Amino acid sequence: MSTKVQDALQKVTALPGVKAAFVFDQFQNIVARDVPGQYSNDILKRIAAQLYKLALASWKNRVITHDFRLVYERYAVYARLFAQNFYLVVFMERNLGPDDFRQPLNLAVLVLDRALRGNVVQETGVSLAKVAEAAEVSLKENREKDMSFSGDFRRLCAVFLGQTGKDLVDMVLEEQYLFPPLRTEADMRKLRTASLLHVVHPLKKRILEDDSERLLVKALTIHPE
Repeated sequence: MSTKVQDALQKVTALPGVKAAFVFDQFQNIVARDVPGQYSNDILKRIAAQLYKLALASWKNRVITHDFRLVYERYAVYARLFAQNFYLVVFMERNLGPDDFRQPLNLAVLVLDRALRGNVVQETGVSLAKVAEAAEVSLKENREKDMSFSGDFRRLCAVFLGQTGKDLVDMVLEEQYLFPPLRTEADMRKLRTASLLHVVHPLKKRILEDDSERLLVKALTIHPE
């Protein structure tokens, strides 16, 4: 596990009320951990397997579960899917509600996502790193040039939230399995709604809601379904 990944995970466990955290992939491998020493990887793998079964059960009902929370006697467990293949699992005080942890954890996930991506590239060698870097540059260029609603919405978020706004829209595109350019109203509203859930500042959120609705109407006028 790289230092960047460990540092990113420690940002999660440093949040108020959080007791421990670990990351596992789709094969229930423990990718990163910041938990008390008495919890072995075997124990974490059993927990990961149970959580992954819950996710699979929802997928069989055609519901993609990006996050869920389980409350036990002594603590609560919050699991969050990100980067399509990784789950973040957080053990926290059971009295914490969704509004208490969702926003800080979303920001922590952005940092963790970047660290894991960098770690994977580093471990797979220089040649793959060059390919991945070229692909990422190409993807960023395409998103910058995107003239559909997703591109306009991404630029709008950047006006009020800076680079974090762009990163937020990129994260939601991945999590919602949306592929620009967006042409249907359903996809546009899915991107808009999911992104605005992460905006905490009430005034900025209201402005983004109003301006993005106008962008959506404009996009549907230019490219009717």
